[in-house]
Amino acid sequence: MKKLLYILTILCQTSLLAQTNYPQDYFIDPLDINLVLAGTFAELRANHFHSGLDIKTQQREGLKVYACADGFVSRIKISHGGYGKALYITHPNGYTTVYAHLQKFAPKIEAYIKEHQYGQESYEIEVFPGAVELLVKQGDVVAYSGNSGGSEGPHLHFEIRDNEERPINPMLFGIDIKDTTKPIIKEVYAYPISDDAHINQTNEMCKLR
Repeated sequence: MKKLLYILTILCQTSLLAQTNYPQDYFIDPLDINLVLAGTFAELRANHFHSGLDIKTQQREGLKVYACADGFVSRIKISHGGYGKALYITHPNGYTTVYAHLQKFAPKIEAYIKEHQYGQESYEIEVFPGAVELLVKQGDVVAYSGNSGGSEGPHLHFEIRDNEERPINPMLFGIDIKDTTKPIIKEVYAYPISDDAHINQTNEMCKLR
């Protein structure tokens, strides 16, 4: 029953999101290359749904990362794991864009965070700049792509969140992703919908293909 309620909750949330009119042409792409994905929004991970897009960076680090719209840097976090070096930009329309696994920040932001690191005597740090401290314009270089944190290869993790910090699929905002690769179904599994349900006389997950 818990599984059923969880699935119904996800479906209801997806239905509500589909009815929302998200601004088109407000955000530009965060990278100046053809965007190819290594990971999609809401795909299953080990213990969570993926909250953004993983954009390939041509197996390289150091690509310029651009502010997708006007706004201000509202959060900077650096950690050994997780998102590694991550930057959050809040925009006038209430949305926040997130850029993670970065190599480094733009010089002004880099100087700002280093001052706080030395002040706190810590490499790992999280700060929340004020609304007028680190203003950015659409198209400004705010960082450089990398492989920091819990990343397994160079890429940019990119998110768009609403004003309640809920992640939204960036592709709903018109982020241009061209995918011409056909999916390949490797395995198919069925899950019992409740504790009383059975598949092939078992209450366990069952491989169908």
